[in-house]
Amino acid sequence: MKSAVSILIPIVGSKTIHETLDSVICQDLSDCEVLILRNGIKDLPENTELVEKETYYRNTLIREIYIRTIRKGNALNIGIQHASHDLICVLDADCILKEDALSYAVSHFENDEVVAVGERLLVKQEDYSALERIQFYEYAKTFQLSRKIFARLNAQCLISGAFGMFRKAALLEVNGYDTDTVGEDMELVLRLQDNHGKRSAHRTVYDSDAVCFTGVPYNLKRLLHQRDRWQRGLLDCLMKHHNMIANPLFGFLGLLTMIYQLIVGLLGPVFWCIYVALLILEEAIPLCSMVFFGYYLLQILLTIFVAAKDTTGELIRILPRLIITTLEAMLLQIPIIIARMIGMITFYWRRLVW
Repeated sequence: MKSAVSILIPIVGSKTIHETLDSVICQDLSDCEVLILRNGIKDLPENTELVEKETYYRNTLIREIYIRTIRKGNALNIGIQHASHDLICVLDADCILKEDALSYAVSHFENDEVVAVGERLLVKQEDYSALERIQFYEYAKTFQLSRKIFARLNAQCLISGAFGMFRKAALLEVNGYDTDTVGEDMELVLRLQDNHGKRSAHRTVYDSDAVCFTGVPYNLKRLLHQRDRWQRGLLDCLMKHHNMIANPLFGFLGLLTMIYQLIVGLLGPVFWCIYVALLILEEAIPLCSMVFFGYYLLQILLTIFVAAKDTTGELIRILPRLIITTLEAMLLQIPIIIARMIGMITFYWRRLVW
């Protein structure tokens, strides 16, 4: 299916994004416009919030909008208002689309109930550092397994802000992105499915064939800051949409996904800290030890499962590296859990810190 799509690429400042634009231009679509939303531009004319210019990149018309305010949600809302087409793709400036990724996503909108499509997000295939390799398998597990399961149950609560496609009419219906949160991608998806306290008829789907490669933090400091921000965004979304948690009116979204996000996503670090404290005091309950051991064993099995799907015939050769990577990931969870705890503890005075 070929269709018209407005592609919104928010970016801070004036850096170039040639790789991203190249991957967009190569997509097989009948009509496509690209809007680069450059926010945080301070040298605009006085009393001017934004300026729009047209330029060309490889003979393709590009619309660049220069915005004074530095906020991703605000930039995307401006892009939605300026978009010419009925379908809107949101794409981060460090992402590269796989061939036909947009076509796969567009095909789902033949169903009038579908308002959003989440795609498969993978780490860019480059020479990995140990930290990037860990994130490669983490992203693979997350986007190939858990999100696919939630999507099958029509219970998605998140479409990554790095790559997602939406109906413009649905975005306008809910007034676009919430600019009062750092978890704007999750908050938007929840709001699209909340019809004044009950489940809306809107559907969000996941397509593993629509692949996008994204950059990830390349050092520990950046990674911990990212997870701190994600935790604050999750807490903010759960507070704003607490009515959906364990609410049967929202089906599996309320009874499964939101409970999972509360217990595992939000409170997981708290349970981990309590367990460590009990271990130190030598009062740990055996059942707790079994739960944590089972969780980490599951992580190893999922990593091997994902690798088996992506490296058919080569699993034996890479198995030792997989085990080492998984063990490294377990050790990395310690500083990540601490960063998530800091995000929760400092939430009220750092809620909007990007």
